[in-house]
Amino acid sequence: MTDTQDSRTETAPKPRHRGTAASWVLGIGALASLGAVLMSLYSLTGMSDGLDDTGAMLLALSLFSPIIIAMFAGAVGGTVAGRLPGPRVPLTAAGFTAVGLAAAGAAYALFSVDAPIALALGLIMLGSALIGGLFSLPRHRAPVIAGLLATLLLLGLMVLRGLAESSSASLFSDPLDEYGALGTIAPFLAGLACGLCAFAVLRKAAAPKRLYSYLFAGAIPGAIWLLSTIIAQVGVEVILSLGVDQVSSLDSAYLTLTFQWQYNGAMTVLFAGALCSVLAYGLLLPKAERTSSSSEGAYQSR
Repeated sequence: MTDTQDSRTETAPKPRHRGTAASWVLGIGALASLGAVLMSLYSLTGMSDGLDDTGAMLLALSLFSPIIIAMFAGAVGGTVAGRLPGPRVPLTAAGFTAVGLAAAGAAYALFSVDAPIALALGLIMLGSALIGGLFSLPRHRAPVIAGLLATLLLLGLMVLRGLAESSSASLFSDPLDEYGALGTIAPFLAGLACGLCAFAVLRKAAAPKRLYSYLFAGAIPGAIWLLSTIIAQVGVEVILSLGVDQVSSLDSAYLTLTFQWQYNGAMTVLFAGALCSVLAYGLLLPKAERTSSSSEGAYQSR
């Protein structure tokens, strides 16, 4: 290393502690979402003497929402805990594990009257938070925070979609047209919005403007959705085996259609989010910023 590099290293300012506002937004959003979805699930399916076949079926049909929010909350818990002073990886793991245990305990307490289903639901919530927490492990936090803020936007758009589906007024005269719009066009537009959100947040961050960072941040919402769908499919089978004697053909067809839509939507958001973020990197980010960031990254890797 030359004398110039030594002086450059010694005089380089220490990185400032950034991202506090984003951490507060994510923490409050995750806590509020997790509490709201668990209370909503209990109010929809909870029974004082345990779940009958109808209650267990409703719980299975409603399982996706708490799973994706538990995954999001686990990722947020790990990201926020990783900012505390101390070893980053153990603190991150402790953060998303604590969120998972809290979500599992709350789920078990709400449905404790039916112990087998309560235990299964608690383990599903714990596993979802732990898997979601893996998104908080990368060393560079800026892409993770940008992707989680985009995921928070996705969750908000999902709520709006649910309100649109439950609304008595519809823009479509044919239910198939409405299903096609909400099942195909809406996820693509949501993916574009998530990609732009991730790009905007990451551009404002004090971090090198590297292409793979934008790709990773834009893909996080769709990846969380996809993994949540996989966990939900497993969880639904467990809940049905514990609480339903026989699944009707109509319920089985509805579940198949629902998971087909979830997989298609997740892949669409994953593709559109990553593509939009990368295109925004190439088209909206000034060339000087891309060049200087690449040079900085190459210097830091030496």
